[in-house]
Amino acid sequence: MEQATSLPFPPGPRETRPKAADERRPPAARLALAHGAYLLFSGGWPLVSLRTFAKVTGPKPEGWLTKGVGACLANMGVALAAAGARGKVSRELRMLGIGVGLSFAAMDFYYAGVRLRISPVYLLNGAAQLAFAALWGATEVQESREIGRPPEAAFA
Repeated sequence: MEQATSLPFPPGPRETRPKAADERRPPAARLALAHGAYLLFSGGWPLVSLRTFAKVTGPKPEGWLTKGVGACLANMGVALAAAGARGKVSRELRMLGIGVGLSFAAMDFYYAGVRLRISPVYLLNGAAQLAFAALWGATEVQESREIGRPPEAAFA
């Protein structure tokens, strides 16, 4: 028995082809995946091997604190990556991405660049986090300029 469809004819090869990647995943979702992966890696590293993390970033007198910050970063990374994989990034997670990027950039530039209290390798992290914050801002501007952007659901 044939199922009734709303189309007068069965879908052809063009209709059954998957959508292009830029149609499937909006820019904010791709950015959430990238930033989430970065946070997950940088936060998970001291949890997996504090010894190798300290070899690259300098000695850590308070290993528990390094692991605690790493766990928080990894959790934020998982949340961003999960939203990016789903294809819908809420305003709250976008604000988290901007906030994390700006906060870590400010700390890294101040303590590694101005005060010289931590390893200069943190300047690379600061630059990466500042770039992510700028990309989050650019994504917001780009999406707000799109014509016909539907409003975000209140409880998505």
